[in-house]
Amino acid sequence: FLMFVCYEKLLFLFPVGGIQFASYYGDHMVLQKAPERAVLWGYGPDDAEVTVSLSGGPVTNNAPAVSVAAGKWRTTLVPMEAGGPYNLTAVLQNNHGITLTDVLFGDVWLCGGQSNMAFTTSLVFNASEELARVSKFPQVRIFMAALEQSDTELTDLAGVEVPWSVPTASMDRLIHSEVVLPN
Repeated sequence: FLMFVCYEKLLFLFPVGGIQFASYYGDHMVLQKAPERAVLWGYGPDDAEVTVSLSGGPVTNNAPAVSVAAGKWRTTLVPMEAGGPYNLTAVLQNNHGITLTDVLFGDVWLCGGQSNMAFTTSLVFNASEELARVSKFPQVRIFMAALEQSDTELTDLAGVEVPWSVPTASMDRLIHSEVVLPN
């Protein structure tokens, strides 16, 4: 399982219900597999307790409850082997919660660049062939942050250009053929 993060334009929305994950966590995402511990964080009301749980896959994983301070919470999961899909849920003690679905654990790759990072599959000369090949790599995911300029350090992305989808097929095949991951 692979995930690519490309930084571009940023937007930020705070949900109703009082709790949310940071903007780059979402349905269909990939979190780093063992031996690393996936770090999860988000926003909630001050002094609330947040419990994060992972379910639906071969392993159930509950992180210890953490408190919200200055509007933010942060926790880590125990190391997870490559696999999934899982549901990832963050819940406040008042039972308001948010669930992310189809979460995988695997290798996370960060990609950066200029126009080469904006070259999507639809722009390729043989786009229909490339899109057909993409279907052979359903566990490869991409996330693209929107382009944003700031004179100060940003805590979170202000928004998302492409939320967790399929990257350019040639990049999928290249990395998938070079990195052997367990199924």
